[in-house]
Amino acid sequence: MFATLLLALTVTQNQVAQAPCSGADPAITSVAVQSVNPDGDVNRYQLAVTVVNRGQDSQGGNVLQSVDIFQDGNKVGEKGLPPLKPGESYNFVYSFVRAADAGNNTTHLAFVLDMHQPSGISSQHCDAAGDRYMLRV
Repeated sequence: MFATLLLALTVTQNQVAQAPCSGADPAITSVAVQSVNPDGDVNRYQLAVTVVNRGQDSQGGNVLQSVDIFQDGNKVGEKGLPPLKPGESYNFVYSFVRAADAGNNTTHLAFVLDMHQPSGISSQHCDAAGDRYMLRV
């Protein structure tokens, strides 16, 4: 059953190109299913999320950033990120519960980079490509 669930996962809109800008460039580079555990009428999912600074510069110590997590269009979580050096990655696990009898590809998850300080495009976040990662289970 576990193998069937993993095969049912579909990743969409997730191409991450190399940073075309100078400065720091955090990007969500992957979201992958780490495990699915049946628990009665539900399945408990754990997703591994990776954010990488693809840019040439380190982010300043005063950068405030997070990944906002949406399930079926509703914000269900947020994970703060530390400032990243060039090439440095930050990994975290996101857990969620889904009905065991839910159809394949019926749960839509979006992981969205949110720059709180400084906001928008800047030398701390010089390209919006890679700010969103979509996953359907």
